[in-house]
Amino acid sequence: MRTAAAFVATALAASSVLALPILQLRALGPDGPLVPSNDSFYEPSSEGWQELDNGAIIFDFNARSVYQVLYKTTSATNESDATAATLFSPAEPVSPPKILLFLAPIDSASPDCQVTYALENGGGSNATDFLQTSVSLDITWALSKGYYVAVPDHEGSKAAFISGVTEALAGLDGLRALLNHNETLPSADNYTAVISGYSGGGHASAWASQFLSSYGQDLNVVAAAYGGVPVDLTSTLDLLSNTSGAYLAVGALTGLANAYPELDEFYQQALNPNGTETIELARTTCNSGLEAPLANVSVYSLFKDGEAVLQEPTMRKYIAAGRLGQPINDTSLTPVANDGLVSIPAFQYHSVTDETVAYAPVPAYYQGQCARGAKIHFSASPGLAHAVAFFAYAGDAFTFLDNALNGNITQTNCTDSLGIEKLPGSPEYIEALGQDAWSIVEMILNATGIALPGSS
Repeated sequence: MRTAAAFVATALAASSVLALPILQLRALGPDGPLVPSNDSFYEPSSEGWQELDNGAIIFDFNARSVYQVLYKTTSATNESDATAATLFSPAEPVSPPKILLFLAPIDSASPDCQVTYALENGGGSNATDFLQTSVSLDITWALSKGYYVAVPDHEGSKAAFISGVTEALAGLDGLRALLNHNETLPSADNYTAVISGYSGGGHASAWASQFLSSYGQDLNVVAAAYGGVPVDLTSTLDLLSNTSGAYLAVGALTGLANAYPELDEFYQQALNPNGTETIELARTTCNSGLEAPLANVSVYSLFKDGEAVLQEPTMRKYIAAGRLGQPINDTSLTPVANDGLVSIPAFQYHSVTDETVAYAPVPAYYQGQCARGAKIHFSASPGLAHAVAFFAYAGDAFTFLDNALNGNITQTNCTDSLGIEKLPGSPEYIEALGQDAWSIVEMILNATGIALPGSS
């Protein structure tokens, strides 16, 4: 059985989409590429980099048609930060240029688990198969259409998983990095861009979409598609606690503390010894090594006061600020005030029976957006596991993004539907993905035995 890491190399290097090596090894140790914490690429070396504009390239690594760059961004606490992105140019780019800003489900609070490292080192990065598979599918689809692709480490250098502000700023600055990188994109004249992501990447995509009106006013982003989106921290903790997915809840608690020193200081007083050890494990271990030791852990058992910790003023502050769609203007939480409204047409999808990301708060979020003038098409589907929904909705999501990039969006207000329009395996689904991306889905189905609705 080939792992999902191999799908990236197969789909991008061996197909007609990109018939060149994906990445040369940027830094080698005795066991292959160095992890980000030991790789000087991730540390700005030039003087005065903090004074650069956000999205400015600090350093780039040339690997022919694929580059990894270090670019400037701003943290949630308004400090200069540097994070990395992988930039792809298609073999046959369309003109004017069209761009996919893909925010991958990194879902880790460890700086050594970034998507740039996973793209370079595949399975050796210890990233989850789901991260590598989703990256390969979205990148392959976009390149086959002639679209440029930016895949930033949107959690920033501190791996601030589930910090929506961090994800929005670093994500949008990742698009700026592509626009600034002439080796990948010779001219950005008349470009259009879209945002896409699922699960943790959907969280980042939704936050980036609602920050466009304030932080991204200069960017020509015309639409977004995202699914499996965590709306708030509490529902995530409640759903995942005492399950095999508890490591994701621990990662979310840790990533938020990585973003905000005040919350981290609160943890130092509120955690019991086991909780302190568990948070440290989440800061140093990728998800492939975190799932087993944290299986069925009660996240509230990490705190001295148990679930009552949620009522502590500091926790309440960050839980409230992390609720998707809420206005946020406290300067201790964001350097840029934001009204919480998605200002572009969006396609959002979610499984009603999602076992990993709670569905319960999603309808209220959607309705709240619609009441304020958003233009979202929301699709729900019952009976799908979290990972399955990503593949099942790929045809609908890619069609929406393709229509947006080609000026064919008709979404002028909120609409909703039940079920998937382009069923997996149908001619419409295969056409929406393209043959290269469909081949990836077929390989995954054959390797895992996953059954998608409509597929044979």
